[in-house]
Amino acid sequence: MPVHVFVDETKTRGLLMAAARCAADDVAVNRKALRGLLLSGQERLHFNHERGRRRKEIIRLITELHLLVDLYQADRDNAQTRQRCLEAIVRDNATTAERLVVEREESTYHRDGRTLNAATHRFGCHGLLRWDLLAPKEDPLLWVPDAVAWCWMRGGQWRRSVQAFSQVKDL
Repeated sequence: MPVHVFVDETKTRGLLMAAARCAADDVAVNRKALRGLLLSGQERLHFNHERGRRRKEIIRLITELHLLVDLYQADRDNAQTRQRCLEAIVRDNATTAERLVVEREESTYHRDGRTLNAATHRFGCHGLLRWDLLAPKEDPLLWVPDAVAWCWMRGGQWRRSVQAFSQVKDL
């Protein structure tokens, strides 16, 4: 079954990219469920800005979505490690993903596009794996890797709350 992959990162103590994999057939229903968490006036969820009880509510819903999240970690946050993480995400999803959505970061927008284009050629999925660089308010499924990356880097109970559906992958 084809999947869609949603990617965000945290730059706390290096770089951690989280790639949430969602079955293509579940994308619409999962987006709707996530939008249901928005409070009045909110355009998006940003885990760093939520309070403790609300964070637990968000993680509870994410757990119910039955997604798998791959984590790609580097000791440093720089252009080379970002490129390696994106390449590894394409490599690991080249045969199963039909869409890859990366949270758009203005400072790396053009470089990310070049990296993704080259990686799809390198791993034989150019024309098969469609990719987009989007703002987080454009796709609620981008809120999942944001939350999982935050929890993983925070450690303790937060890491345990996402550990069952997260795995660290090699770069």
